[in-house]
Amino acid sequence: MKQIACFLAILLAIGALRAQTIDRIVAVIGDEIVLESDVDNQYNYLIINGEKDDGTLRCQVMNNLIINKLLLTKARQDSILVSEAEVLAEADRRIQYILDQMKGDESEFVKIYGKPVIQFREDIKDEIEEELLIDRQRMTILNEATITPREVKQFFKSIPTDSTGLLPAEVMVNQIVITPPFSEESKKAAREKLMDIRRQILEGADFATMARRYSQGPSGPNGGFLGQIRRGQMVPEFEAVVYNMREGEVSRPFETEFGYHIAKLHKRTGEVLEASHILIVPSRSANGDSIAISKLKEVLELIRLDSLTFEQAAIRFSDDRASKDCGGCIVNPENRELRIPLNALPADLFFQIDEMEPGEISEPVEFTKPDGTRAFRIVYLKSKIPPHKPNLKDDYKTIRNAALRAKQSEIFEKWLESAKKNIYIDIKPTECSNALKNWVQ
Repeated sequence: MKQIACFLAILLAIGALRAQTIDRIVAVIGDEIVLESDVDNQYNYLIINGEKDDGTLRCQVMNNLIINKLLLTKARQDSILVSEAEVLAEADRRIQYILDQMKGDESEFVKIYGKPVIQFREDIKDEIEEELLIDRQRMTILNEATITPREVKQFFKSIPTDSTGLLPAEVMVNQIVITPPFSEESKKAAREKLMDIRRQILEGADFATMARRYSQGPSGPNGGFLGQIRRGQMVPEFEAVVYNMREGEVSRPFETEFGYHIAKLHKRTGEVLEASHILIVPSRSANGDSIAISKLKEVLELIRLDSLTFEQAAIRFSDDRASKDCGGCIVNPENRELRIPLNALPADLFFQIDEMEPGEISEPVEFTKPDGTRAFRIVYLKSKIPPHKPNLKDDYKTIRNAALRAKQSEIFEKWLESAKKNIYIDIKPTECSNALKNWVQ
């Protein structure tokens, strides 16, 4: 908490200093402008977060801001749209991240930001809409890039042999996860609490107000609003309820792996919903840890007796929806590949497999799931690939991704050159004039 307060205090100090100077326009791109304060704020943010300045950082920041304004201008010219629900969902995600660092303390949020969550959410909507438009325009351009096996081979051959270096050590890891169960007594209390909340809502209480007061889910501070929902986005139990509701309806309590919910459907357009929910999380059973560990040991015994493969056991028994359907596979979050560099593994998983041999399965170990839930797992070290020179046989996907990125970069540069000819650009004289001379036609 002190680190967050210190960080924000630095930002506020920067803002106070900036307020003492007169802001000015440093670039005009179509109908968009880049202010000197925009450059200062982004530059200071990077410095505060540890970015090193070799003397070119400020001009790099200004260049990137100009590119973003160009993308934004083109997005608006091409009538690219983002919905209000998308903007609000992204705002809620960012606010929830901040609140998580503050352990959900909204009074601390007000103390640091000088405004309540609801007002802060309203104030950042325009900025988020612009960011989403920029991202969508960028992806529209990059998605034009495709790569063939022939191009991958040509790309690999074009790399000088003495410049490839070694690829880092990688592993392929699978897991089976068991979460300690909720106690029956607390499940009953959660259902009764939600029934009482639902009764108050049906009698006239505001759903969003009740969500802020009672919900234990991450969307609670934002009135329980979930933004736009598409099929496959939520857990099946949740979708089974909300996709069978009428607009304006408030559901009866229902259970998911996260706890008990009531939901309200605001709007439905085809298969796209806008909904809110209130979540009550029951307490875990007093002997929940031993239940989970015992279950994992039973599963481990089945695997060792060759009754099931590890992958079959994961599909049948694992609680982790993200990995169970692929046999418990853990993927690299950056590129969704099964081969994960050792230095990209979470610390707890790295130390768990560090002394294991390929083919070995661990004993049950406690860990924390991405949503903060305590659980237990066994992990299977499927393979370990030592550092090695890249080759097409073993590293085709890695090389293909590099070739695709190179092609995307080439396409983006061509797009920039074309856009510069068709969109008005005026770069004002600054210390970066020489570095930005390529923008001058």
